[in-house]
Amino acid sequence: MNLVSRCFSRMTVYEMNERANKEIAESYIKSEEGYWHNLRKYLREYAEVTGLQGFRYVAEKRSTAEKIIWSLALIFSLGGCMYMISEILNKYENSPVVVSFATEDTPLYKMPFPAVTICPEAKYNTKVFNYSDIFYRVKDGKSVNKTNLTMFQRLSVLCEVKYPTEFENDTLDNEVFETIDKTKIEPRDMFMLCSYINETNGLGCESLFKPVFIDGGLCYSFNNLGRDDIFNDHVYNYAKYYEVPHKMADYFNVETGYKENVGIDAYPRRTLKPGPKNGMTILLKFDDKWHDPTCNIFFKGFRVLIHSPWEVPLFGQYYISVPANKYLSAVVEGEYVRSSENLSKIKAKKRRCYMRDEYSLKYFKIYTQSNCFLECRTNYTLKQCGCVQYFMPRENTTAICGRPLHECTQQAESAFIKEQLEANLKGYDFCDCLPACSNLKFRVETSQDTFHVKEFWNAIGGDDRYLEGWSWSLMHIYFKDEQIRTLERNELYGTSDLISNLGGLLGLFTGFSLLSIIEILYFCSLRIFCNKKIYGSWSGP
Repeated sequence: MNLVSRCFSRMTVYEMNERANKEIAESYIKSEEGYWHNLRKYLREYAEVTGLQGFRYVAEKRSTAEKIIWSLALIFSLGGCMYMISEILNKYENSPVVVSFATEDTPLYKMPFPAVTICPEAKYNTKVFNYSDIFYRVKDGKSVNKTNLTMFQRLSVLCEVKYPTEFENDTLDNEVFETIDKTKIEPRDMFMLCSYINETNGLGCESLFKPVFIDGGLCYSFNNLGRDDIFNDHVYNYAKYYEVPHKMADYFNVETGYKENVGIDAYPRRTLKPGPKNGMTILLKFDDKWHDPTCNIFFKGFRVLIHSPWEVPLFGQYYISVPANKYLSAVVEGEYVRSSENLSKIKAKKRRCYMRDEYSLKYFKIYTQSNCFLECRTNYTLKQCGCVQYFMPRENTTAICGRPLHECTQQAESAFIKEQLEANLKGYDFCDCLPACSNLKFRVETSQDTFHVKEFWNAIGGDDRYLEGWSWSLMHIYFKDEQIRTLERNELYGTSDLISNLGGLLGLFTGFSLLSIIEILYFCSLRIFCNKKIYGSWSGP
């Protein structure tokens, strides 16, 4: 009896446990079903009241076919919306800057007249030093005194014809500039007349044009900034080269233009009107004896560069040829690119330009792309050859490459260009020389005709005998239009533009608005809390 009772008791306990487990499982299933039921009810309620288009038709108790059609419509609409949003974000990320025409062009008087740099094709004055005579004496193995040989070695850095023998020293010191200066063609020997804005204002050509060293040799530049404005203090400059009696800071700022109330005598010089009478007229003369094929194989005449006053001119980039006995007209068109202040918050690599105070150069005070490339080229040449060419910016202790290293400098220049090209093809900048965000450029149209020297000379009452042995060139440089074409570099999408575009796409494809965000936050937080307080359930009644 006791055994039967025990068995019965054990069976009862087992059944009770099974029944309890079953009830717990059923309760869990019912609670799960209740949760998903409440969630579907809650989502259906949201779909019925929301302003987002199409959701209510998917949530309604309608046929399966209707729900499938509206579901596909929603998917395609959202997909198209996301694709267009990704395109806008990609453009905002990778091309955040746009350059467009300004609403108004800039008047001429608000921008400087271009700097004009003139180089004679002759590299030295044959009346001071006979380079060709020493050239043939060295070539033929004849004796040359030490003084003439030293001058010959130094001047050879200007010449394009290969030196016939090796130098004793591969590098030169600062005395090379002294030799070039002693044998230079004086401005009084090459300038016959210089007129700016149809009058000389009591200033001769020597006062208007200042000597400079560039890759074309010793040249003369008008309206360029002085060395204190262009170069950093540690850069070596010989004597009075690159010296002008004006400081740019007193009159002009590269970013903002001329200061107020600086008057008509501001520097850099400016003009008010277009046309030859409001530009520059230059009458040049070239002594036929200056031409020396042992140094320069090119033609007789001059090379001219028209550039912004704060750039170091380089003939390796471009120049205008002014042949002997020719009249040349150079018509200038200015193009000014200015940038909005909003660009400063965009990284330089994205906006693809540098602000003036954003990128510091070692040798130059003012950043321009041209100055940056010259500095990069200088550093590359110094690394490859242990010296730099005479026209490159340098410190006093940096050696100047002599003629024996001419091949090294030429190879360095070729390798420099090649590495730049390879870097550009791979998607990066070898020198990191982006354009300046604000910049002034000059485009030049030229035309030329025969200059009838005798007729001109007779008209001004000159003596024909003075013309013998000289070649003459006349040049006019002037602006073409009353205004300088102005471009603006602005943000492609500002914050408000980006929000407007994204909001417009969301509204177009889905009916989404700012209130839709508030509505979603409301259904995910406050409404659930209030439903529990009012109905005892988060999903409501």
